[in-house]
Amino acid sequence: MSTATAQSAHTARKPLGYKSHAWPWLLSLAALAAAGMAQAQSRAEQRVLRVPAVQSWSAPYALYRDGALVAGINHDIVQALAEHLGMSLQTLVLPRTRVDAAVAAGELDLRCHLSPDWVRSPEAYSWSPPLFELATVLAGHESAVPVSNLDQLHRGQTVGTVLGFVYPGLEERFSDGRLRRDDTFAVDRNLQKLKLIRSPYAVADTREIAWHLRQDPGHQFATWRLPITRTDYRCAVPRNGRIEATLLLAGFERLLASGQIDRIVRNYSPPQPVLVMAANSAVQQLSRQQISALFLGEMLELPGGGRAVLGSLGGALRQEFFSQVLDKDAAQLKAIWSRMTFSGRGRAPREFSTAAALRAWLINTPNALAFLDSSSLDPSLKIVYTPQPAAAAGP
Repeated sequence: MSTATAQSAHTARKPLGYKSHAWPWLLSLAALAAAGMAQAQSRAEQRVLRVPAVQSWSAPYALYRDGALVAGINHDIVQALAEHLGMSLQTLVLPRTRVDAAVAAGELDLRCHLSPDWVRSPEAYSWSPPLFELATVLAGHESAVPVSNLDQLHRGQTVGTVLGFVYPGLEERFSDGRLRRDDTFAVDRNLQKLKLIRSPYAVADTREIAWHLRQDPGHQFATWRLPITRTDYRCAVPRNGRIEATLLLAGFERLLASGQIDRIVRNYSPPQPVLVMAANSAVQQLSRQQISALFLGEMLELPGGGRAVLGSLGGALRQEFFSQVLDKDAAQLKAIWSRMTFSGRGRAPREFSTAAALRAWLINTPNALAFLDSSSLDPSLKIVYTPQPAAAAGP
């Protein structure tokens, strides 16, 4: 090969050699860019809070429009959390049976309206602190036989329930046949079925019942309720989620401390006073006239015998009860009770600052009756009278 030919061949090979050294550098640069884009996408995804909206939820916990969750306690709680953390909210409307699979697939960042007793694997979640209390009760049509304990229901009695719901106070009875489930798709349909006497009894949350009655004053529900369970409302962060659980749980702590959770709940469910006695009391029901006579000193004995011992919870609930049931304001009642005390015919109801203290007093005081918020019920008590809530269109 001539010298010129060799130089020409060397010159021709040089660009190829130059490119072969550049390719690894270019590939590395592309990989870094791709990694940066992936990180940016991951950060963007973590600014979206994905939560399920379960189709069987009902008001006041969920209000739907055109198939989308737009309001309600559950909606407003997760919306408040997202805003507090600077995130956008994405609600995925799912049937209850699909939620566990969505969690396993990593499609959800948070679940609310939960209790560890209601999920198959509570250890798969990090749990929020209790946000407020839920009370589940057995309600009946006004034609149904009142019951003060579950054993009074005959074996095989049908009870209105919701498909897929877990009822901790009833599951054993459903399993052994003492009670029989009559499932519907959602709570509001369950309560509508009670109105139509397709089932004489139904089990539901007290706020759901109160909302239903405000929307439908001609409901024909009995005034008694039998408490089944009291449960803490919690939210849960899947352990396989993409958002750090500590971030979300700290957000709930701050919402609680600020009072925002309580304001959300009260916006949709104003306090509902109910008159209660210990579950083992012989009294089944009281009428409004009987209650008024007892609290105004016109009647001292309970139906069936025994001197009534009266109690009350302080605060706004006290005034709500007096207004709804006694049709008296605080000044009028103070004057009435002063005269009762002076004459020796009776005394003002003993007042308690907390529902827990009032519950303990009711359990340990024979013939005691008092009113408290329906969300503070537990199975140690029974409702002997529920005031008719005023009709309302919503929050």
